[in-house]
Amino acid sequence: IEMQNTIFDMVMEAGAEFGIKPFGIRAMTAMAIEKSYRLIGRELSIEYSAYESGLDRFVHPNKGQFIGRDRLVERHAAGDNWKYVTMEVHGIKDVDARGSEAITRDGELVGRATSGGYGWRVGKSLALAMVKPEHGDIGTELEIKILGDLYKATIIEESPFDAGNERLRS
Repeated sequence: IEMQNTIFDMVMEAGAEFGIKPFGIRAMTAMAIEKSYRLIGRELSIEYSAYESGLDRFVHPNKGQFIGRDRLVERHAAGDNWKYVTMEVHGIKDVDARGSEAITRDGELVGRATSGGYGWRVGKSLALAMVKPEHGDIGTELEIKILGDLYKATIIEESPFDAGNERLRS
């Protein structure tokens, strides 16, 4: 497994003259991460409320009753425990976040990565994460521990690729 990136690079180099492009589950995951899409079981789970997962634009508690409404409103009013963020990971050489990596700030654990990978269309290593709300502002500098090494990471705007969904609508 420690050689997977080297092998991948060799295959891509050998196929360059034929116009080889990465596509498969890793490419699909990379495209989802570039759009900050949430995946069931990672960013969307029973661990996080709809508000914490950044789905508040879809939650309308004043429109009527729904299962779990009262508890959701109560929990949100008490203060969310997590905030969904997109991060650019800096200084990556041959590894990207995959999920479950520790997110720290000045040595304090402030969250964990839920997904991650290289964004081929944006040319950056990206990670999606849940962090404590007080550490979740755009521009906040954090650290992420990947395979034992600490890398700097910056919280960026959601959807680093095609933020306005122009490509999606074309």
